[in-house]
Amino acid sequence: MLTIDDIRKDFPILSRVVNGKSYAYLDNTATTQKPLSVIQAMTTFLTHENATIHRGIYHLSQQATERCDASRRKLQTLINAYREEEIIFTKGTTESINLVAATYGATFKKGDEIIISVMEHHANIVPWQQLCEKQGCVLKVVPFDESGNFDFILYEKQLSSKTKLVAVTHCSNVLGSI
Repeated sequence: MLTIDDIRKDFPILSRVVNGKSYAYLDNTATTQKPLSVIQAMTTFLTHENATIHRGIYHLSQQATERCDASRRKLQTLINAYREEEIIFTKGTTESINLVAATYGATFKKGDEIIISVMEHHANIVPWQQLCEKQGCVLKVVPFDESGNFDFILYEKQLSSKTKLVAVTHCSNVLGSI
């Protein structure tokens, strides 16, 4: 069974001591710390395999392409995606949200509805506000209840046949609610 100390050992930055206390990093919504296995894999790739993916015919490019495609297939299986082409890699959640807003959101029509919660990170509010302004959509915001939790009853009341997208956080960086 993993202990908190075992998990902390996997994140080198958490070995820091700040003001005499073990370091706690709580800004994962903005930038997530990487476990040692990810740092090592990135270092190996960047020092031995880094090349253009899906664009080169030389050996290193083909090798990098195969590694990328193998990762995509593994992720497809993990999340049960229908096709591996459904998996798109981005630098992070903010870029992903903006990509969805710019592409899928471009199909939205005046009066279509988008639902978010009041507990969203700024990166999951602004793209939808901008999309609503551009496309004439309606942005609905689900409040949290008196305990600081997502209000599922009010959420269900806001759902309608005009709802085209629901974008809510799993764990709020505002309150820590899940």
